Amino acid sequence: MARFKSPADSQKAICDYMYYREENKYMHRARVLISSSGKSQYNRILNIIPEISTNDAHVYIEGDAQFERDYYLKYSNKFQEFSFINGTLLIKARDRWGNSIEIDITNES
Repeated sequence: MARFKSPADSQKAICDYMYYREENKYMHRARVLISSSGKSQYNRILNIIPEISTNDAHVYIEGDAQFERDYYLKYSNKFQEFSFINGTLLIKARDRWGNSIEIDITNES
């Protein structure tokens, strides 16, 4: 049984993503793949802005009109679950309609 990741675990995942590549520390372009129930829902290259503060970590995603209609622009370690695996930041969240989604952010350069 998978265990729930604490906000501290999620903050560490964001930090690991930021330090995986130098450009990940700042606003950068990365592939954003969103899936729900094993089906791809969205797949584009977008601007990603990760930020870490003392007790909070979050990721802003600057999306296009389709993205903004269906998904949120900010994901926080306080409300979503983050993991970092093989260079990809994974976010377990819900879309604007309440559906469970997984967001994979991969810097392909």
